[in-house]
Amino acid sequence: MPRPIITGNTRQENKMGLNINEDINAKIRMDKTLLEKRLRNKRSNEYMEAIKRLDVGGCEQCKKQFDECVEEIKNEFKDIPQANLFVGLVAKCYLGEPYEVHTLDMTGNIINHYKTSESMEPLFERARSLALHGNYEYIEVYTDCLCAVKRDGSVSMVK
Repeated sequence: MPRPIITGNTRQENKMGLNINEDINAKIRMDKTLLEKRLRNKRSNEYMEAIKRLDVGGCEQCKKQFDECVEEIKNEFKDIPQANLFVGLVAKCYLGEPYEVHTLDMTGNIINHYKTSESMEPLFERARSLALHGNYEYIEVYTDCLCAVKRDGSVSMVK
């Protein structure tokens, strides 16, 4: 009697008797683990300097300089999959009253300064209190986590 090719059971086994679906799921979990490990890596000096140049404010005035800073930021994360998008940065704003924080939106390459009473986009709003905390230079915003970066480039991840 012939064996059916398609059955109601979705469990597939390879020649070694291992569940293929479990192997694929384990690989996805491993990739997430590797991604977290990569995001926890200390940030490079070039990257930290690019952020400082953006923060000074003069970089906003010169489009070429601004684009160079954004390119340096993107280069820091070129090995991270597009699915785990680096959305932008939130940092304490030093323009003074009434401004509290500023953001760099990587999708539009735009710097926005927010007043104390202004609301931000939900992904950025999550990072606001961390940015104001004072222990961190800035907060990197990703689609599924935040990375709080200290002056020395060390990183704490918040999910």
